Amino acid sequence: MNKQQDIIDAAERLFYLNGFHATSTDRICSEANVSTRTMYRYFPSREALTAAVLTARQERFFAALYAAEHPHAISQIFDAMSAWMLEYGNNGCLFLKAWGEYAGEDIALAEQAMAYRHSMRAYIARCVHKLHGEEKVALADAIWLLFEGALTSALILGAVNASEAAKAAALQLLHLSEQP
Repeated sequence: MNKQQDIIDAAERLFYLNGFHATSTDRICSEANVSTRTMYRYFPSREALTAAVLTARQERFFAALYAAEHPHAISQIFDAMSAWMLEYGNNGCLFLKAWGEYAGEDIALAEQAMAYRHSMRAYIARCVHKLHGEEKVALADAIWLLFEGALTSALILGAVNASEAAKAAALQLLHLSEQP
């Protein structure tokens, strides 16, 4: 078994459900079935563990996306979001939670949490590769706003409904942008 990955997985689940500060080290160790000493062997601090959780989560989400040049890349963003929420839960965005808890106390973790949002926005801009200049920026930002809004709307509409509505709107925007 990979103890390091077990710790990351347990911490991610608990952080997502309970928050970063509200989750005790003992609870993480219990959930991962490791000793505190083992956890600190892999992660010398809670901040190091939190950074590893954020990195792992971002890598997994981006791995579910298509290459930006793929003709269905925008559609896949919303399909991946829907599948993600169905698998991992519909309790909001872990990165936004991290930023909220660390913004005033740990600049490195707050910046890492915000970097996910910047990376997602940049990825969407690369997906809108047929346009240039201000049109590209405006369309990419509109699609990014739909992505962000779907995360929050999913709390009320449900994961699939929110993702599908946002995807339909994004695809309509893409279609309109292709009109002469």
